[in-house]
Amino acid sequence: MRVPSSRSIFLGLVIALLGLALASCVNRRGGGGDGEYEGDEPGECSDDADNDADGLFDCDDPGCAGAAACGGVDDDDSAAADDDDDTLPDDD
Repeated sequence: MRVPSSRSIFLGLVIALLGLALASCVNRRGGGGDGEYEGDEPGECSDDADNDADGLFDCDDPGCAGAAACGGVDDDDSAAADDDDDTLPDDD
């Protein structure tokens, strides 16, 4: 029986690690690889469900960052005075 050389073992490990790194980058927004992510449909950031199956629910999921349901800015004007909170009046 032939014993694998250290070069073969090293090459196999490098290929395996590259494969794992590539697999982890396939869907950066989360989800099961089907292109779905939390917050891509109305109401998903407030339905108490893990819609993209990444283990993060609603406002804890990066896909809901900035959503109104998660305290995100609901700013319909780019003016600095229009920040849609109670401290400054809206100018629109």
